[in-house]
Amino acid sequence: MSTATETVRLEARDGWGAIAAVLFFAATALVIAVLAASHSGGNALQGPAAITVAGDHFNLVRGRGRAFAGAYSLETLDSSGLGILSTGVQPFAADSYPRIEWALRGADPAGVQLSFLWRTLERPKHNFHVDLEWRDGNLAWAELGPQDGWSGTITGVGLVVRGGLSAPLVVQSFTAPSVSAGSAVLEIGRQWSKPFPFKGTTITLPFDAERSDYASPLIVVAAAQGLAIAAYYFLARRRQWPRDPRVLWAIVLIGWLLLDLRWQADLWRQLAQTARQFAGKTTEEKHLAAYDHELFELMRQVNGALPAPPVRIHFLADNSVLRARGAFFLYPQNVYHDPRVLGRAPDPEQVHSGDYVLLFWFRGLDYERLQQRLLWADGRSKPADEILALGDGIVLVRAR
Repeated sequence: MSTATETVRLEARDGWGAIAAVLFFAATALVIAVLAASHSGGNALQGPAAITVAGDHFNLVRGRGRAFAGAYSLETLDSSGLGILSTGVQPFAADSYPRIEWALRGADPAGVQLSFLWRTLERPKHNFHVDLEWRDGNLAWAELGPQDGWSGTITGVGLVVRGGLSAPLVVQSFTAPSVSAGSAVLEIGRQWSKPFPFKGTTITLPFDAERSDYASPLIVVAAAQGLAIAAYYFLARRRQWPRDPRVLWAIVLIGWLLLDLRWQADLWRQLAQTARQFAGKTTEEKHLAAYDHELFELMRQVNGALPAPPVRIHFLADNSVLRARGAFFLYPQNVYHDPRVLGRAPDPEQVHSGDYVLLFWFRGLDYERLQQRLLWADGRSKPADEILALGDGIVLVRAR
């Protein structure tokens, strides 16, 4: 008996790597199964048939637009900045469809706020609504439950658009997709394998887009590591194994390597995308290919209206990022912008004769075109000549 026990202990000690791997991946599978079940709508391998409404089936309630070729184009919002589309649907049980999706294109998602609107058979005079999340620039979605009012029989759905449309918002379809544990597992795989294009906050928040995912790999890996370690201690005590710290370190290391592998894959994808976007181009072409190319174009027009450097320019903008980046595009001109001060204009005494003032969507100082003067909020003013106007809110003047 003692010989058999000793043999089991030796096998456990020699196979510490295999034990760690089996426990970690089994725990990961368990965590994913729990996640999938929580997003399955109570369906195992197959859910009810998906419900889809084409865009041209919607009616315009607020705003202006038109239906065309299976879609609806919401072209402008009303005077209050609101657009609403709605339609009736074949009644369906909300409990069977915990997720809804809107296929959209056209408008910049950063400029609008979208809400999903619905009615129920049980409360026909009440409009329920919930804010939608953007994904990949062409899909707005939400997961709903009884806490949101998503219960009973759904009889009508709608889309509410607030903000400002930079381009017509094209509604291609509304869908209540079929969900099940199987489809949830596939969705988790899609979420974890999608690329994360780099942006300004990526260095500190590399996977910020995971906020809308079912769960980030980091959370799943951490939970799986905890379960695997607990399972190892349970088995070691039950089977009288000697507790080998190498198993614990291996569990931690496997999870760490999986997360790092995903990060490395995203780095390589970003490298390929950056090469396609910038490789072989001149400095000007690179600026035109960058995400802030519109700002570069504006600053190029401002530069064209300025004399040869250096001239003094007061760059005034409420947005600190726009101000800093715009000032960079104006160099080597003598550009003044104080990153510590937002929303405050320089005193009239600080604006010398011959200085240029660029008002870039700035609320702390006005330019009165008819009176040809800069006007401060406290009534002080300074004569100035308009040099360039680029639509509402952007004007370059020269102080007299």
